[in-house]
Amino acid sequence: MIHDASTPEEYRQVLDDDWRKEKLLQVRQMMLDAGATEAMGYGMLRYTIDDGILAHLNAQKGYVAVYLGELERIDPGAKIRGKADCGKTCLRLKKRSDPAMVESLIRQKIKLGLPKLDAD
Repeated sequence: MIHDASTPEEYRQVLDDDWRKEKLLQVRQMMLDAGATEAMGYGMLRYTIDDGILAHLNAQKGYVAVYLGELERIDPGAKIRGKADCGKTCLRLKKRSDPAMVESLIRQKIKLGLPKLDAD
């Protein structure tokens, strides 16, 4: 879902107080602990380090999407992701998903180098 929020604070305020908000806040803290700066981009929370894009984070109807970029480049052979629900560029955290693997994927993406930020 794309929200009308113009700041990260507004975005967090418009989220329903349910499991999705809880997971989103857990992943948000991982991003901030990794040294990322939080802003808005494409109607989602955007995390950058210097001028490199770390991830976008968004609460969807049935999951929390963590858009990390090309997951096969970050985690070849899905050694970290295992059988997690993933698209080509996103990891879908559902109600029973453990967000702990996101922290490992964040570290791996930083180690590989972040793509440069283009204007939204």
